[in-house]
Amino acid sequence: KGEFIKCYHRIHWCYTNAYKNSVDLRIRVTDNQPEFHLKIGQIQKTNRKEIIIPFNEDRLEQAFEFLKVLGYGKGIKAIRNAEIYQYKNIEWAIVEVPNHSYYFEAEKIVLDKKDIKLAEEEIKRVCKSLNLNVLSEKETIEYIQILDREANELFKI
Repeated sequence: KGEFIKCYHRIHWCYTNAYKNSVDLRIRVTDNQPEFHLKIGQIQKTNRKEIIIPFNEDRLEQAFEFLKVLGYGKGIKAIRNAEIYQYKNIEWAIVEVPNHSYYFEAEKIVLDKKDIKLAEEEIKRVCKSLNLNVLSEKETIEYIQILDREANELFKI
């Protein structure tokens, strides 16, 4: 049985294409807490690095202006709601794409790069025991493209 950790409501403003670039730049607001969010590395790779810089809610408009001056003035807006659980030392997120679909994410933080492969194998093993299918990189990209067409919206600052 999994242990409930928390739930959240999140809005992402994604400035770069997550499946075409190795740098994924976003502003996101999770339960009214804004932050710059940068993911480095190809999507669906286990060693993807994240950098998160929170800032005050009253600076959100300045954050949009900051990125616009740097050449990032448009992208994809995505809304997600999630419930987070801990099960078998893995963090599980059940993510709702409002009025569209649900998906899951499974993550395990490792402190040493040599442990990445072991963590990946453990997650796959637990997914299999739960009869959960893990999407391939191609399937993940196809799903994101569907979300971009059907659930997400374009924005321009």
